[in-house]
Parts: sequence; C-alpha cells; structure tokens
Amino acid sequence: MNLRGPGFFGRPLVRLACAVAGTAVLALTVWAAGAQQVVQRLGASAHALPTLAALEAAMVACSTLALRALYGASAAQVSARQWFRVGAAGYAVGLVLPMGRGSGEAARALLLSRSAGGARAAVAAVQMQGVVLLSTAAFVVPLLLATLGLLGPGATAGLVLANGVVAGVLGASILLLRQRASPGRLLGGLSRRLHRFGADFDAAAGASRADLLRSLAWETAGRVAQVVQCGVALAAIGHPSGLVRTLVTRGMLMVGSALGDIIPGQLGATEATLVVGAEALALTAASAASLALLIHGAQILLGLLCTAVASLLPGLAPTAAAADARVEWR
Repeated sequence: MNLRGPGFFGRPLVRLACAVAGTAVLALTVWAAGAQQVVQRLGASAHALPTLAALEAAMVACSTLALRALYGASAAQVSARQWFRVGAAGYAVGLVLPMGRGSGEAARALLLSRSAGGARAAVAAVQMQGVVLLSTAAFVVPLLLATLGLLGPGATAGLVLANGVVAGVLGASILLLRQRASPGRLLGGLSRRLHRFGADFDAAAGASRADLLRSLAWETAGRVAQVVQCGVALAAIGHPSGLVRTLVTRGMLMVGSALGDIIPGQLGATEATLVVGAEALALTAASAASLALLIHGAQILLGLLCTAVASLLPGLAPTAAAADARVEWR
C-alpha cells in the first residue's frame, strides 16, 4: 500500500529539499546555541526519552480517538486493533513528510477507505483537519493568557495570538465549506475521473455536531498531554518550571511548528524558535535547543515504533458497503 504524501509536497525532490532546509536550519541553530553545550545537556537528559515518548503516544491515542469520533456509529466497522494500526501509520507518515499533520490524515484516510469507503474516509479526513485547527485555536487561549501574564504584551504574545486566529479561521472555514459549499462538485469538475468520487464526497453524511464536539474534546485532551510533555522536558534539562512558564514554552513550540510546517517533523523550526525566544523563557540558548531536540528525539523514538506497528499488523479488510463505494487512491 502506497502511503506517499499527495500533491506537490509528496514529490521526492520537494520532500528532499524540505528535509535539507530543515537540517540546515537545525545545524545553524545548534551551532549558534553552542554545539558542545547542547550535546552535554542532551546526554544528561536522555533518561527522560521513554517518558516523553509515552506522553507523545498519549497524544497520538487522543488524536486517533478524535478521528474515530468523527465516524459516529460506523466506527464500529473497524476493529480496535485496526484503529491502533491507523493511528500508528498516520503518526509515522506525518513525522517524515512535509505538512505533517495533513499528510498523516491522508495516510489514515487511505487505510480507512477499505472499511469505510473512499468518500466517507475523505470526508472524515477533511473534518479532522478542521477539528485539529479549531483545537489549536481553543488551546491558544490559556497559552496566550499565560504568555501575557508572564511576559506581557509583545512579539511572543502576538505570535501566539496570530497562530490561534489563523488556525481558528482556517478550521471553521474547512468545516463550513465541507458542509455548505459542495466541494466535491468542484473536484469533479476538475477531472472526469473524479466526477463520481466528488459526487460521493458531497453525498457522504459526515460527522454530526455532537460527533464533532466529541472529536474536538479528544483532540484537546491530546494538547494537554503535550503540555505535560513540555513540563517533563523542561525538568529533564534542568529547568523545572511551574504551569505558567510551561504553557508559555508550549506556546512557543506551537508557533515554531506552525512556521516550519513544510519541514518534515518541523525539525529545526522549533529549535530555532525556542533559541530566539530563550531569554524570554529564562533559558540559555543551549537549554532551549536541547529542549526542542529532546522532544524531537522522543518523537523519532515513537515514530520508529509506530512504523513497526503499522508494518506488522495485518491490513484492514474491506466491508461490503465499502466495497460498493470504494475509490482507489493514488
């Protein structure tokens, strides 16, 4: 089964260029922060990697449950084991491709199309993108309040606010367009091959309002796991922090992830963002770079595990309903 990212960012040369850019940014950031100090701090904090990876896994579990909620009653057509595989595969793909979350959702939709049908899986993937963005916007509220309380109005608070506003507008737009604008008709107009799929996409019921709210709740719970992860990472590098400073640091990490979304895993982007804002966070440049690298290390560790899980578990068997409506994704 082919899980390559769709479209422009799925092209090998584009993926390579994004990876090279991220590696260059990371190398420059570590050099500017003091490579020797960064390596020393990472060595001293490596003991926290299993805990950080476990918290990352909790976030992935919440995200998978958020996607499952969007399927409503039809989620029962997929076994718990296969939901486990879908969550693992989506995370592994999203970690190595540009536009990671979108690429991961495309991979999960591809896997689920065998049991739920291509159009239904595509609708859920689109709605999930909207839910993820709205969750970001909602979680920015406590992050922004913490930033204003600790640092006052300024560039950091402005970036956190902008991240939330953009996410909120995009998330609401995605959900409204899916519900009211019949995007499948436009898709079918672009290609005769996609005409039937576009009609099926518009005809698919999608998640109810209650299912959307349940999905949003699960996705937001995953954000809480990320805040706990940030607090554990801060303690591991020798900077144990209270809730407010941890929230501010998490807000900076979210800004870095948003700015570096086209880089696989946002590698280098979050490190650079934290190093630039290190003084405001009461961190040294080396500590800031080590913090982001430590979290990336936990993500890579979990990504390897998820790759093994997705490869070893058997694939999803198509249901009768899905077989009738199945669309081959390429």
